[in-house]
Amino acid sequence: MLSKSIAQKIVERVMSALNYSINVFDANGIIIGSGDASRINDIHEGAQLAFNDCRMVEINDNIANQLKGVKPGINVPIFYGNNPVGIVGISGNPNDIREQVPLVKSIAELIIEQAEAMSHVQWDRRHREELVFQLINGDGFYEEQLTDIAERLKLDLRQPRIATIIKLFPKNGHQITSDHLIRLVYLLENPERDNIVAIKSVTRREVVVLKPVKLLNDSWSKEHELTRIKALFSRIEDDKKYAAKIYLGDYYPNINGLSLSYLSAKATMEVNENSTSNNGNEFHFYNEAMIPISLHYLKNIKWHSDRILKPYELLKVQDKKGLLIDTLKTYYKQNCNINATCDAMALHRNTIRYRLERICEITNLNIFDFDASVHLYMSLQAHEGANF
Repeated sequence: MLSKSIAQKIVERVMSALNYSINVFDANGIIIGSGDASRINDIHEGAQLAFNDCRMVEINDNIANQLKGVKPGINVPIFYGNNPVGIVGISGNPNDIREQVPLVKSIAELIIEQAEAMSHVQWDRRHREELVFQLINGDGFYEEQLTDIAERLKLDLRQPRIATIIKLFPKNGHQITSDHLIRLVYLLENPERDNIVAIKSVTRREVVVLKPVKLLNDSWSKEHELTRIKALFSRIEDDKKYAAKIYLGDYYPNINGLSLSYLSAKATMEVNENSTSNNGNEFHFYNEAMIPISLHYLKNIKWHSDRILKPYELLKVQDKKGLLIDTLKTYYKQNCNINATCDAMALHRNTIRYRLERICEITNLNIFDFDASVHLYMSLQAHEGANF
């Protein structure tokens, strides 16, 4: 509890406020912090006496000559709670320094309390992060063990949750540091204390959140999450150094489902990451990107993906100005409604109709046939990305 680093911090704090030399001793009377570095690790018999008798010991010149490693001063026990943890000593004539003893003792004990509180915070943070990593990896964990850890952290794993990845992107030439990620973690945990948050990677600027959701008929409320996302964005907008991208996975029941939810969030990030700008905050839902995600993984099956991609490639060769591809994009954005496509592009119906028929000729796919239209849509998605 009273380490050398804490002892030296006590010395530095007190000596910056008072013009006296300070020593801090452990329970064995060994100097572990001192204004005189040459005295570190010396044994102080006066400090031993103060600790063993748990009382203040004043040492004048006569007493100092009779004890080993001792100089005139006052030594007083310092406590954490009701337990003595060491001794703090002030060097000097006891008559000159006696009034300073209560202040020095208070400063020392306050620093120990702060250090102990910080160690609890660090313990809590390490175990929260370890809990998140085990839950999202989903390999060979024991549910009872994780539930026990969560209960000690005052977290409820029975609450339905989805995995969310938040990634920071630098703005205006700034660099993202670990301090930015730590601040983001703080914003996610306060006042949202039911979030379970971990920094996944400092180099990739990623934070993982296992966030509680409200279920209705086994599905969660997207509108509720949008409200919380907008609230988070409003809190980070003051920092002009980065933009935040949020990728929300889907809900899967039980603790084991969190690893699947994380995979769905990760897939959403992989599909959308390169197709978005880094100038502003954005959010993306897994259930709105299922087709692009499917195509993203389909690309690994080359013999099959070549067939999916071919219609777009044929169109690209013939469509030098990109008019047909723009029309196809608008057509699908307007849910295959020709009239809505005409309005969106401010073109006559015959022009739109001609372009769609030309697309059919080039790709050898009938856009008015459901299966063929789905093939065209998949080919367009695969090339243009999730946000074409």
